[in-house]
Amino acid sequence: MSFADTGFSNPLIQILIRNLPRYAEEEGDFYAVSRTELVNALCQQSFDRAIAENTIGLIETLLDTLAVLHSDYLNKGEWCFVSFPAQLLAMSLLTALSDKDSRFFAANFWNTQGTADDKKNQQREVLHFIETKRNEHHANHAAKPIRYIYVAWCIIKLDGYILFHQREDTKKRFDKKAGDYGLIGGRLNQHDVPSDGNMPTLLTELQSENSPFIKKDLPETLKREILEEVGLVFEQHYRFKPWRNLKPYQQVQGAAPNHALTEYYLDIYLIELTLEGYLFLQQQIESNDRLAWFTIDDAVNGETPDNKIAYIKALIDDFGNNRLAMRAELMALSDSFAAGYLFEPQNYALTLMIDAERPILAGTLGKGKTLDVVLTSRLTQVLLGLAAHIRGFEFATKERNIVFHPYGWIDVSHNPKLQTELLQLAVLLKNTDVVLENHHDALFRLSINPAVIYFDEALFNCSANKAELDTTVKGKIPVTIERKAIATALGITKVKTEAFIVTLDFAHNLQKVFNHEFSTDNEKAVKIEDSYKKGLHKEPRFSAFALRSLIRREAGIIKFCGTFNVM
Repeated sequence: MSFADTGFSNPLIQILIRNLPRYAEEEGDFYAVSRTELVNALCQQSFDRAIAENTIGLIETLLDTLAVLHSDYLNKGEWCFVSFPAQLLAMSLLTALSDKDSRFFAANFWNTQGTADDKKNQQREVLHFIETKRNEHHANHAAKPIRYIYVAWCIIKLDGYILFHQREDTKKRFDKKAGDYGLIGGRLNQHDVPSDGNMPTLLTELQSENSPFIKKDLPETLKREILEEVGLVFEQHYRFKPWRNLKPYQQVQGAAPNHALTEYYLDIYLIELTLEGYLFLQQQIESNDRLAWFTIDDAVNGETPDNKIAYIKALIDDFGNNRLAMRAELMALSDSFAAGYLFEPQNYALTLMIDAERPILAGTLGKGKTLDVVLTSRLTQVLLGLAAHIRGFEFATKERNIVFHPYGWIDVSHNPKLQTELLQLAVLLKNTDVVLENHHDALFRLSINPAVIYFDEALFNCSANKAELDTTVKGKIPVTIERKAIATALGITKVKTEAFIVTLDFAHNLQKVFNHEFSTDNEKAVKIEDSYKKGLHKEPRFSAFALRSLIRREAGIIKFCGTFNVM
């Protein structure tokens, strides 16, 4: 008997359909048919017994996978449907298999090239349903993946923050809780793997479980993904080293329509930025709204206060869902870029004056000496600008054609005049404590730990309200400290003003030290100085002014630095 004789593409299945057991649609009556009876029915139509047995075995496995056959009867070698709808599903499937004109989908349903998003989403829905159910109802709760993905991620960490990138399909994703931001990096594609032209081998390895042949090229994936997502170029902008090789992670996942139970192999690398890379990254973050910083706590918790969701479940799972351990390890990682000042002294002060006539003081605290260097008025302004920038001063105006960068760096590649002046300044400051760092004659900074850089006390004014100062009621009053604007070669700094709440007695004592010169052995003055050092001097807001000290000792006296005004 040929297929043409029957008019069906598979006559065995058509015969099988006629001999299937039945289940009543309304009353619930049913009967079973033995596996042997089904094989015999096929053999009666002149089919070889081996073919009949193989056909029944294959169809039985298929129907059992669909859960339409009653397992108790199967254990006895019999077919029995669990319900009438189960019978309908089996009949639908077998009829489609037996009829050459039947399909469950249109002939072009699974095409992906040039296919509209709505069609791809339909494909995804079918695959998602099938794969989710297969995974949920696997007998051992360990369904085998049918898709394998190799991923390279990286950690770019700065000042307690980790850089994330908005995933490409975030606006189309069905499962919004899956995470809309991922670590920088992505999945390996076939172009990351050197090929000798053997396409079958390459594709087979790409779609194979835990392939060493593929995993060795994850560093190439990382380089490509970092370039695509952040614009950083390997070696010019960064280097990297392995951090963590995650255990395989499974999930029904994938961008539509490539959706299935997937096993992911993820390698995570640590990024070390060069100076050029660090500065370039700042520009990229400013211009690319798909880049976002997550605090380490936000990354560990999986979400930022503004509802950005981190897609790092594989990493969390690798820590056994121990988020405290994960946080500790992330906190312990070194930053991807360190300021690395060339001069980081302890117990030291560099005090800059606002005019060239007065000397720069440098040295151990309390023992500073005049720096052996003579600067022109203009070069003094250049130095003041560098110091103000590295100290974090805000600028009300900025010189044209320069770019301010973090950690005190400025880019003067488009300002030849300032570039020349900086090179001149570097020559004059050579062999002094004032270290000027130069990168390709374009990037410059004062390479000194900012915490030891201070400014002329003439810039600072302390003031209190007369009525509050004259009150007889004991309590606390505000005392205002102001740093005047500084005219520098990089621009004019903003006036900085802060109010500090102090006791009335302390405010009076500040005024006394300003109005009178006390010797260093004056007991009252020493107590005032001690009170200042234990309180106001330690406040971070006060330290940010870059005034070395509001009260200090000089030439045998305890003096007030700056002025004290009563208004």
